[in-house]
Amino acid sequence: MKSMLTEGEAVYQKEMREIEYRGEMYTYEHHNVKDLETGIEYTTTEIDTGNLERIYEQYRAKHDIPSPAELTALRERYGLSAAKMSQILGLGANQYRLYEDGEMPSEAIGKMLRTIQTPAVFMRYVEGCKREMTEQEYNKLCSRIEKTIISEIKRKPNFQWLHEFFSFGGMMSKVAM
Repeated sequence: MKSMLTEGEAVYQKEMREIEYRGEMYTYEHHNVKDLETGIEYTTTEIDTGNLERIYEQYRAKHDIPSPAELTALRERYGLSAAKMSQILGLGANQYRLYEDGEMPSEAIGKMLRTIQTPAVFMRYVEGCKREMTEQEYNKLCSRIEKTIISEIKRKPNFQWLHEFFSFGGMMSKVAM
């Protein structure tokens, strides 16, 4: 390959490195390029992004933080904008979008994002900001959540889903079975 530094020969390298991230040590496969003429090792924005993502993947797995793809899928399941999702969760106006784009949430926010993957838990957040929505927005969102809950109950009927469903304060009366 051609070096970005000297236009001479370069090689792509991979090596295991250790790094401290948020007070914890992680071992990851570090990628870089070595200019053979000067011996200088360098990265590109694309390589840096990959290196960082390998560390983030380990952090997410260790702390059970949803991936950006999971967060996007969750938001789309309910037909919400990222700004509306931020509002419902009490985050900054653009924060949910940043998490979808790969920014790493704190461990506490990560746990909250994991819990809202349970529709009945998310419904509690929606109830908490009901006053900040129009009646039509609220009803449409509740309907989507209720349909998701029913779909989950039918897909894997276990006591946890039933408990979540019935403990949400009378949702059964809202849903036509």
